[in-house]
Amino acid sequence: MNDDKRSHEASSLRTFFDDQLDHLHNLVNSLGSHFYNEAQQTEEAKQIVESFVDASNSKMRAVQGYAHKLREHVRGLHNHVLQIADQIPPPVDLNLGAFATDPLVNALFVNNSDIEKLFNTDPDVNAFWRAHSQYQAPVLYALLTASKSEKGTLGIAMQGDMLIREVPQQVVNFSSHKVHVPCASSAELSVALKEYLFARVVALIKQEMVSRKTDQILKPADDSYESRVKSLANPDVYLNALVEYIDVPAKLLSIDKTHFKLSKLGIKLEDDDSQSVNEFDIHELTWSNNTRNVVLQIALAR
Repeated sequence: MNDDKRSHEASSLRTFFDDQLDHLHNLVNSLGSHFYNEAQQTEEAKQIVESFVDASNSKMRAVQGYAHKLREHVRGLHNHVLQIADQIPPPVDLNLGAFATDPLVNALFVNNSDIEKLFNTDPDVNAFWRAHSQYQAPVLYALLTASKSEKGTLGIAMQGDMLIREVPQQVVNFSSHKVHVPCASSAELSVALKEYLFARVVALIKQEMVSRKTDQILKPADDSYESRVKSLANPDVYLNALVEYIDVPAKLLSIDKTHFKLSKLGIKLEDDDSQSVNEFDIHELTWSNNTRNVVLQIALAR
């Protein structure tokens, strides 16, 4: 009886230690995974900062601790761009019937021939087709941008059963269509979209800083030592000015969603208008230089 009791106690003790070892093993694995993820995130943040410096002004590396000074601001800008990208809807299907069935596609293009012409003449699309067989990429995914303009005019409208002339109207037109970052899958496009937006933001930041330096050069000459030290030619001054400029990412890139109700001729309509309409939402990007682009992801079968 005593032997059975001791055997049972030994078995319980082994089970207890096995459970504790399993718990410890899981804890170690969890901590290892945490440290790995943290290290990976740190490395990614470092790469983003270095890419930013390469694209904007590599002379900032002359500043001691430049990466530390930039890290928080560049990471904030990068996260802001990712949030903008996430607000752009999934790819719109540009199949043969899209012009007749999708109000947004119908509004963006004049006819099917315009769609075909855009994709047949775009150099990036042609390069993509040459690099990928139909088996590798039966569907092309890409980012499409266009410019939107609104113009007031006088036109004809129905008021009940009466035809009214000289009616003030607002005509909406879309032009300057451009295809960007053609990809072989929606997953690839999701990554390419973020990279495209961030690269464009950084390019405009560089453009702004170059403009500021040029303005300083064109001002009446002040060749004093103090003036040279405070100029943007000084990497320390440049970095501080850059940090201040990118401190509010929303000023560098924003996105607006607008609901439209247009006639087939592109005329803005009231909610109670009964004529045939295109009703849709557009997403429009506003960049730091105040240019605006309608933006959408698209999918086009070969």
